[in-house]
Amino acid sequence: MHLNIRLHYWLLALLLVLSGCASNRPDITIDPARGVPLSELNHWQLKARVAIKTPEENVTASLNWQKNGPLFDFYLSGAFGVTIAHLVQDDVHATLEIPDSEKLFHTNAEQLLQQTLGWQFPIDALSYWVKGLPSHQAGEQVSYDEQGRINQITLNQWQIEFSKYRKFQGYLLPKMIQAKHPQLSIKVVAKKWLFLE
Repeated sequence: MHLNIRLHYWLLALLLVLSGCASNRPDITIDPARGVPLSELNHWQLKARVAIKTPEENVTASLNWQKNGPLFDFYLSGAFGVTIAHLVQDDVHATLEIPDSEKLFHTNAEQLLQQTLGWQFPIDALSYWVKGLPSHQAGEQVSYDEQGRINQITLNQWQIEFSKYRKFQGYLLPKMIQAKHPQLSIKVVAKKWLFLE
């Protein structure tokens, strides 16, 4: 009985130490000047370079992604500004434009992509991942580095790796994200972030 009480004290002390370490770790998702968590900033623009590799081809493109809550404009362009893909989700429906193809419509962007590609592309989750945040979707597994930054996420058949964190507008965000799926791999290198009011 005496041994059990001592063991409980050791466990309690260990928990207090661990919780103290956790609470003293700075929250890298909050800009001290704004005091607004990164997860609450849902009106933004990201400009990036993107490399997409499929079994059939490799594509390098510029990404201009504007998001305002559930609405977004996801634009991929190649050399000389030639459109590769333009995906828009507005209040009413989603549209997808691809060269040499008629404009496609659906009520939901992810379902439109699944209908077009034949497999799931997690555009909603990606809007969290580009900010170095978990999407909190069912089945998502997240691992962190020693500084409390996400370094890897797995979700369904996706494996995402985060690296080269940099400060953008006061927030520490991953500069490079690599997402791998049996159907393709995507590398996103962030060039410019703009958080809008």
